[in-house]
Amino acid sequence: MAGSQRGYVEELGRLRDQLHAVLDTALLRSPFAGGAGAPAGGWAPAVDVVETDAAYVLSVELPGVAREDVELSADGNLLEVSGTRPHPAAGSFALMERCYGPFRRSFELPSPIDSDAVSADLVAGVLTVTVPKRAAGRTVPIETEGD
Repeated sequence: MAGSQRGYVEELGRLRDQLHAVLDTALLRSPFAGGAGAPAGGWAPAVDVVETDAAYVLSVELPGVAREDVELSADGNLLEVSGTRPHPAAGSFALMERCYGPFRRSFELPSPIDSDAVSADLVAGVLTVTVPKRAAGRTVPIETEGD
């Protein structure tokens, strides 16, 4: 009986986690979120987006994720961070609270960005992405002959 009860408790824990993920997506959607969510079976790392006069700076929590397991793309005013956190291979879990597997976060930024100048650093499990804003249009002088 104790073994089957443990199975029920584990299943309830998984259902709780799935319900939290659904509610987070439905109720706490970021104004920066794009149309694409996390891949099926994936997870969504926590992100802070700070806007300065010149750029957007994103801080993405990626503990346990190696640089080679992260992809970053920028197009128009859309920025996407994706990758995977590998599942530990050794042993069986007595308790699992961290998420593993693929992740993807998309951000539709409110201003046009300079996608050629985006830079990123992964230090101590935090990916910091600096996304410069694209300069506004410029005024073109009109020259006249004889002036």
